[in-house]
Amino acid sequence: MAEELGFRRNLDGHHDTSLDLLRHVYARTEETLRRTAAALDGATDAAAVRAHQARTREAVVAGLGGLPELPADPPPVQWRGPAEAMGCVVEQLVLETHPGVPVPATLYRPTTGGGPRPAVLFVCGHTTTGRADPEYQRVCSRLARAGLVVLAIDPWGQGERLGYLGPDGTPTVDPGTAEHTYAGLQAWWLGQSIARWFVHDARRAIDLLQTLPDVDPSRIGITGNSGGGTLCTLMVAIEDRLAAAAIGTFVTSRGAYLWSGQHQDAEQVLLGGSAAGVDHADLLAAMAPRPLAVLAAEHDFFPLEGTVESVERARAAYRALDAVDRLELHTAPVTHRYARPLAAAAARFFCAALGLPEPTDDDDSEPLPPEAMRALPRGQVALDRPGSLFLHDLVRADAEGLPTPSPTEARAWLRARVHTGRRAPGAAYPRWLPGPAGTVHGMWRSEADLWGAGVLLPPTSGAGAPRPLRIVLLDAGTPALTSDHPLARERGAEAVLVLDVRGHGALAVHDKDNRDHRDHRSAVYKLLCDLLWLDDSLAAARAYDIARAIDVALTDPHLTTLVPGLGPTSPVHLEAEGPLAFVAKVAAAVDDRVTRVTVHDDVVDPAAILRRRLHDTGDGSWQSVVPGAATHAPLTTLHTLLGPRLHTAG
Repeated sequence: MAEELGFRRNLDGHHDTSLDLLRHVYARTEETLRRTAAALDGATDAAAVRAHQARTREAVVAGLGGLPELPADPPPVQWRGPAEAMGCVVEQLVLETHPGVPVPATLYRPTTGGGPRPAVLFVCGHTTTGRADPEYQRVCSRLARAGLVVLAIDPWGQGERLGYLGPDGTPTVDPGTAEHTYAGLQAWWLGQSIARWFVHDARRAIDLLQTLPDVDPSRIGITGNSGGGTLCTLMVAIEDRLAAAAIGTFVTSRGAYLWSGQHQDAEQVLLGGSAAGVDHADLLAAMAPRPLAVLAAEHDFFPLEGTVESVERARAAYRALDAVDRLELHTAPVTHRYARPLAAAAARFFCAALGLPEPTDDDDSEPLPPEAMRALPRGQVALDRPGSLFLHDLVRADAEGLPTPSPTEARAWLRARVHTGRRAPGAAYPRWLPGPAGTVHGMWRSEADLWGAGVLLPPTSGAGAPRPLRIVLLDAGTPALTSDHPLARERGAEAVLVLDVRGHGALAVHDKDNRDHRDHRSAVYKLLCDLLWLDDSLAAARAYDIARAIDVALTDPHLTTLVPGLGPTSPVHLEAEGPLAFVAKVAAAVDDRVTRVTVHDDVVDPAAILRRRLHDTGDGSWQSVVPGAATHAPLTTLHTLLGPRLHTAG
């Protein structure tokens, strides 16, 4: 029976590293939040608030990867005809927010009175049924009965806009959050967030509202909860046409949500947002002095303590603009939903903010059945409008025709990604301890608060200096190393170090939900997203870990006594398999000490990922995303950088 050569639990009992990456990422995040909070908290006069709002807008647009251009003309619309229901006039429609992008929607109008009257755009949370959700129908009809025109649109991947339907019409990717993340992983390679297209839909919906004869274009608000609340916060930061906003069951704070341990889908991750000083309070403050209501569920998974903190911090900006009474916080003892008391608060708020009498209607009318809410005959854009574009199509289109950077430009960009923000310790403090079957178990500080680790297989032949060093990253990490593994059986003159990088192998992170690390809902995905908020990435950090392992292996005097001939001039051969092969190529591209890099089962090809509709084969390739790499260091340029050093194994 093969003998296990890897580490026992907790690095052979020396260190519990299962929370190291979490603590590292959280500490960096908290330090960044403390540092950047000073910008908003120090904005104590009107000029400072205006300047801070401009910076927030700039950071949001950058985090989205830019905004699609708004056409001058209103969006084309197809109307299905009105009907009275729920105490108002309800009409289904389809608007085209971008060429080839139809958006099913519902317009709610009051049954009495004339225009022009105020309007509200309703953006949905993460429900599979989208705008047809019974609770959302109740919210919209309540607002219409209060005298507002309400336009509700289906989000991407929800309602009638499922983007991954198979030939039989069933989803091949789960709707809602799963679909958002699936397409979002592709967009990250371009340095974009798919939220840019959610924002674009909402902005085009406002374009439509402004053209309706019974709508006052100067009195348009927005509301939504959960994922719709996310979209509301982005909209209030960038859309000056909004006269009021009611944000439901989303607002907390980055710090409070960080410690909840929960992940968010890709469209809720603002690339570089924390590094640029964007917290929930900054997004709220961007709305000042316009009326803003925050609607919070007291029993939500979005921590209420963060909600209160963010509202109070944003209140100072409203105070500086002499509008402190225009920021409201409404809470209700409910769970995470747009519950009746929050809907009633939203109706009162919008009527006061947009110049309507206080509503008296408190009726929850019976919502329409799903088939009555269809804007399309078969109820799906993909079925009713063949050839329509979805998120993956738009991402792929943005990836086409990108300029090719020079190898020098790509190397400089990658080097900044790998090394910026790292906290190298004063010393690596390596430990080399006896392992099974003549192996040596090594551990060292990769960063001041993170361990690196590897299993050394001493050479069995050869002598003299410089002795080559072979660093190997296995897809499953050092736990896969056994006495019958080819690395153990075929040893020669090279010193072989089987390496684990952060969050991998013996350094794997604790997952509170016991999910596989390749799952988009796992702790690894959550920490990767936290790093993206910091303008960092897990793959770039792992490439840094490889560089640190080379530093230690070539300069530690004790190791030279264990492996004579190993030293600063030893050639380094880097080898990796699976998703880590891309990380190894990045590490080699920025480190000339690597004289050869060999990749096995090389599954990460950003250009291919961007081309393929169904790109994820479940191998964890998403862990290797470096946002913007497809733009600034495409794989063809990376291979040019590596030149004859790169070898592909069969």
